[in-house]
Amino acid sequence: KKQSAAALTYCKGEKEKMSPKSKARIIRPDEIPSEEIAGGARHRGILTQARDGTGVTVYKSHIRPGKSHDWHSHEVDEVMYIISGEGRYELEGGELRYKAGEFVFMPRGTQHRNTCTTDEDVHMVAIFNPPVE
Repeated sequence: KKQSAAALTYCKGEKEKMSPKSKARIIRPDEIPSEEIAGGARHRGILTQARDGTGVTVYKSHIRPGKSHDWHSHEVDEVMYIISGEGRYELEGGELRYKAGEFVFMPRGTQHRNTCTTDEDVHMVAIFNPPVE
C-alpha cells in the first residue's frame, strides 16, 4: 500500500528526530532485569528514554496474588494493557476492576494503587507518554 506524501514527510521528520539509540529491534522482556515496586509488584523497563532514547516509556509489570503497588500518581498519562489475570485499581473516590484483554487509562495526576485480586498472577504492559524516568 502506498503512503501519501504527507505521511512520508511526517515519517521523514520523525526519523530525523530519532535518537541514535533508537532502532528497530526485537525486545525480549525475560532478558531485562526486573525491579520490585513498593508493595510487592515487579516490573521490567522494556523501553526507556534514558536507555533507549525513545519518546515513550514501556514497562511490563507482574503482580502476584494478594500483592499490589503502593499509592502513587504520574505526571503523564498511562495506558495499561492487561495480558492475564484480574485486579483492581483503587482510586481516590472509587475503583476500577479489570481483567485480561482490557485496557485501563489512567490520566496524569490520578492517585492509584493496583492489586491482584485472584489466584492468577496479573501480567500487564504499561505505556507512558510522554516518557517517565
